[in-house]
Parts: sequence; structure tokens; C-alpha cells
Amino acid sequence: MVPIIEDESADLVTVDALFAAEFGIRCSPADRLVIRSLCEIVAARAARLSGAVLAALVLKASASNRVVNVALGGVLFGTNRPVYQATVTTLKSLLAYKSTHTRVHFQRPGSDIVGAAINAASL
Repeated sequence: MVPIIEDESADLVTVDALFAAEFGIRCSPADRLVIRSLCEIVAARAARLSGAVLAALVLKASASNRVVNVALGGVLFGTNRPVYQATVTTLKSLLAYKSTHTRVHFQRPGSDIVGAAINAASL
């Protein structure tokens, strides 16, 4: 999904190449736009769901600890800044809605996931 979302070419040649290679079908330019739009919608929804799950985990972890470290890793978070931002925004808004006084520290985007694991182990 990431290569489709990141395809910035005028006629979305990456989308066409992926569908030709994976499914043996050629896509019209209109089809490519629809495919890319659907991927963006799915990615945004996944980001909001991820943020909601993280909020639930933070609330659970904060029952015994007032400081929680959060690290987001993986291809989708590492390469797609809007997805990362949507996840963090959802997490923050849900925590604000719950009026929690827990401090949440975020691992910097693109930073070493090993450092995130060490931070998580310190909970």
C-alpha cells in the first residue's frame, strides 16, 4: 500500500506497474486514481484505529505509572508522515477526552526501534 500512496507521478505509473505485476491487469488513469484514493482512505482509517488502540494501552499502563513511552515503528509509520500524524493526533485527542493526567513521551519518527524497545521496557 505504501508504494501506491507515495506514487507522485502524473499518471501513477507505480500503481499501474503493481497491478500489472500482481494481478495481470492494466489500469486506466481513472482506475489508478480510485485505487490510490482507496489506499489513502484505508491508511487514514488504520491510523485512527491505531491511535485508539494506543490510547487504550496508555490508559491501562497509566493506571500504575504516570509516565508512558510510546514508539511507533514499521513501514507505514516510518514512510508516511500523514499516517503517523493521524495516529498521534487520535491518541492525544482520546487521552484529552478521558482527562488523563498521564504524560506521554513519543519516540521521534524515524528513530531507532531498539531505543523504543528500551524505553518500553522501562514502563
